[in-house]
Amino acid sequence: MKFTKGVDEMGALNASTGAWISTVAYLIVSVVKIFVAWQVDSVALMADGFNNFTDIITSIALLIGLWVAKKDKDANHPYGHLRAENIASLVAAFVIAAIGLQILVNTISSIVNQDFVTPDQLAIWVGMGSGLFMILIYFINRTIAVKANSQGLRSIAKDNLSDAIVSFGTVIGITGAQFGVAWLDPVTGLVVGLIILWAAWGIFKETALILTDGIDPKKIIEYKETLAEVQEVAHVHDVKARVSGNKVIIDIIVTLQSGLNGKENIHAIEKVKELMKQRHNSLMTLVETKPPVR
Repeated sequence: MKFTKGVDEMGALNASTGAWISTVAYLIVSVVKIFVAWQVDSVALMADGFNNFTDIITSIALLIGLWVAKKDKDANHPYGHLRAENIASLVAAFVIAAIGLQILVNTISSIVNQDFVTPDQLAIWVGMGSGLFMILIYFINRTIAVKANSQGLRSIAKDNLSDAIVSFGTVIGITGAQFGVAWLDPVTGLVVGLIILWAAWGIFKETALILTDGIDPKKIIEYKETLAEVQEVAHVHDVKARVSGNKVIIDIIVTLQSGLNGKENIHAIEKVKELMKQRHNSLMTLVETKPPVR
């Protein structure tokens, strides 16, 4: 398979490594939680286990997206296939939302029917252990995401941390049930379901912004600040940008300093492009120049 030159292969490799780490971690944690929850009748731990299962979906979606993103440019994709990572994240958001809704239906049914059971203490230890384990995975993936500049892996790292917090919340619910507040277990499961839906909404919102060519205004300010460092740039008229995978395509309209000859103008434009690539991981920077006002 040919690879697009604009793709940082090492960054893609790092992102894939992080996604595989999450996939394996979530597979272990979700299987253990669901099995133990089924054995000890814990609605909260069962919901937490399915919460971790949704993150397997996110990790696999990222791996597929990264694989497709490596494909070379073609007639239908002149900028390459980098947005496959973002599309995979969008699909994962819908799947996660469906699982969250199913958990809500089940836990609400338990609460309405007052189907309360006091789980075994084993559920507490499983929840606590998985929470500590996911904090470790969070720090690993956060480090890799920064290095690889991967939007998908950053989303996964955030999920790692939120899942650790959810696990500790689950422990609180199960502990409460141990002390006679049996309804606290399904209520905790209800809260977990809502957290899953909130996570799905966050992934959808961020990915939809990228796929509709939206961008954080703070990024535009950063690009303008970078341009201000170029001595040959006299005035910045406009800066636009759109994200593609873990890269950004930047459109710039500037006026260069008067008195520059043709060769110096070309050198200044190339300087801007190289600076944007180094500072902001740009796939390409399109520079339009306007003549200075006399």
